This record gives sequence, structure tokens and C-alpha cells, in this order.
Amino acid sequence: MKNIVEVLRELEKAPHTESGIAKSLNGLDERLRDAAHKDMGALFSNIVTDMAMRHDSGAHSIREHQILTVFGWQTIKHPYHKDIKNVSPVKLALGLLGKDTPAARDWMARCGALGGSFKEGRDTLLRLTGVEVSTSKLRKAVLECGTACLQEQEKALPDVRTYSKAPAGEGLTKVPKTLFCMADGTGAPCTNKDTDGIKGKNGAAGTRSIRILLFGEYEWLDKNARPVPYSDSFSYAVSGESMTNITGLMRKLGVSRGYGTAARVQCVADGEVAIEKAMRDAFPEAIFTNDFMHASSHLHSCCEHLTLQKKEYRFIRGLLLRHGAKSAIKRIKNRYKDALVASEDAAKELKYLEKREANMCYGKLRKSGFFIASGHIEAAARVLVARRCKQAGMHWRHTNAIKVSAILARIRSGTFKVA
Repeated sequence: MKNIVEVLRELEKAPHTESGIAKSLNGLDERLRDAAHKDMGALFSNIVTDMAMRHDSGAHSIREHQILTVFGWQTIKHPYHKDIKNVSPVKLALGLLGKDTPAARDWMARCGALGGSFKEGRDTLLRLTGVEVSTSKLRKAVLECGTACLQEQEKALPDVRTYSKAPAGEGLTKVPKTLFCMADGTGAPCTNKDTDGIKGKNGAAGTRSIRILLFGEYEWLDKNARPVPYSDSFSYAVSGESMTNITGLMRKLGVSRGYGTAARVQCVADGEVAIEKAMRDAFPEAIFTNDFMHASSHLHSCCEHLTLQKKEYRFIRGLLLRHGAKSAIKRIKNRYKDALVASEDAAKELKYLEKREANMCYGKLRKSGFFIASGHIEAAARVLVARRCKQAGMHWRHTNAIKVSAILARIRSGTFKVA
């Protein structure tokens, strides 16, 4: 512990205040941290080298290698045998990928994914850990880790969770344990190589879609009869596939979370036809619900095209919330039949509600203790994709944006682990 000892000696020699306190006490934690970092790096190097050299019998030479650890770049020595053509046994034992230990890869992946950019991730890594790598090296490590996360996601290993206590809050009431699934998509700005020939909403596409899946569980309602999910029940997944091709992944992940044994299952989405079809194919026994806020938005547009007063819109929206789409549609059709005929836009907005009427029984859903809104998946889209991939000036390769989002999904799920 050479460096730590030097810091302590300097502290003893430093001038003292009248009360006998060393004036250099300020910043002691930072100096000790840096000293410990150097000492532990040297200790790591000595331990690994010592263990490797115990088996140098018959070695043709001794080789040195620089490897990246959580203590920075360290030199290790190991015997070289010409007849051993594979990776050095000591490197295998350390779990190196290239020159990086698993712990170093973990730090690089987290900083690169959670930072605003790869450069920012590199600077954060250096500032907080003292580990210095180039931006290109960190980027490579992040993308390799993202690939591994997507592979683990496809395996859909069992992830049945238990919870020791009820969520915090007053006036909670218990309901049957419910597994819920939400799905959505958001666009990541991509390079021309990934957007050429792709049609967007208004001409050529500037983004490529990333699909997001969310699973969680609850068995308590708050005092307003709204579901209160367990905070550690959330798990996330991302994919670059179209929603029509994501049914298999959705099904596997649902089964891994306990689908088939859960007392109740609910699927919530924004009304996109492809999402509903994928969810119904994956979970045919689930209660399917269209997001109330999307329904309200289309209802509002319908009322605007019919030039209804705000008071009337609020009343109809109340019907939608208390009784469901059927009551809201009935009032509009009965009272504003002629105006509907005269306004194609209003009729189009009302058609959105009519097609999804069976999924908008909000009064019944609330009484049964189910979700009526998809706020959790909307937040997931921002956290997993938008916050990292949709910053000003960014243009991603589609696959790279998915890989970074996959790391964030595993981190948020509590299942991130570097092999």
C-alpha cells in the first residue's frame, strides 16, 4: 500500500490549524481514492502474475500483456508454451474479452449507454473510476455488450419474481395478482444507409422504429383504485423487428415472467392495429385495453371537427371514462348525426373509437382493478430510446441504436450482467 502510506505521511507533515486539525484534510478522500486505485492495480497485477508463474514449468518464454481492469491498464506476466495454441489459461481464467475484464466491460457499457454520448461516457468513466480508454474503444465495448444483451433477451430465461412487502401508500386494497404487458414503438434518427427507400409518415423516413416491450406485476390498488405495480417487477425488452414479427419474443418473455400461472393478465397499448394483433396472438387469454389518453385525444379531435363546446367535450369524455366508448359514441351519434355526415374528419375520428369499442370499457376495467392507460410504456420509450438516441444532431445505424437501447433495457430490468 505504498501510495496510501505516502498520502498519510503527507497528511502528518502538513501544517495544522490552531485546533490541531491538518489544513490539508480538505480533499483527503480524493487523494486516498487515487492512491488506493494505484495500489490495488499493482496488487491485482502482482496476484495474477504470481498465480500464472506458478505453472511456468517447461515454458519457452515469459510474456507480458496489458489488460484493462477496474484499476485501469495493468501489466500481467504469464509463461508461454508453444504447444498451447489456444488462449493463455490465465486469460481464460480472468474472463477476458480482447483485453478487458468483465468488470471493466461492465463499467464501459454502463457509462457508454447511460451517458449522453460515447465521448461523455468515456469522460464519466475517467472522472469517476480513473479508468482511461479511448472513445472508439468504449464505443466498441458498448456495442459488443449490446449484442450480448439482445442474445440474452432472445433466450428469455425464467424471471419469475417474488415480493416481500406491499407497495408504500395509504388506503391500498388488494386484488388478484396481475401480470401486465405494454408495448409501443418510437423512432431513432438513423443514417441514410438505413433510411434510403423507407417510407415515413410524410415522405421519406428519417428514423427507424425500435419496438419496446414492458412487463410488470401488481396486486394492490391505491386509494383511487389505480393499480400500484411493484417497483422491482418491471422488465423491458427492445427489438428492431416490425410488430408483426415480434409476437414470438413477446410470448417467450411473457412465459418467462409467469404467463400461464398468473391469476390475471392484461395487455395495454395505444390502439395500433399491429400491436393489438401481436399481443392477442401472444396472450390470447389476456384482457386487452386501449390507452385512455389516446382514446381521449381522438374524441377531442372529433368534438373539435363537430365544433362542440368544451363543456360538451368534457361531458362526453366523462362518459368515456365512467362507462366506456359505447356510451360516448352513442351520445355523439344521437345528438350530432347531421354534423357527422357533414364532417368526414369527425366521422374518421369517431371511427377510431368504434373499431376499438370493445377495448375501451373503462368503467368496467376500473371497477375490476385494471389499467386504463399506458403511461408506463410511454415513459419507457423516452428512457430507453429517446433520452439516449434522439439528441440533437445524432444519426445512428439502426442496429447500433437497438444495441444501446438493449443495454438500457437490461439495466432497467435489473438483469444486466456482463459475462
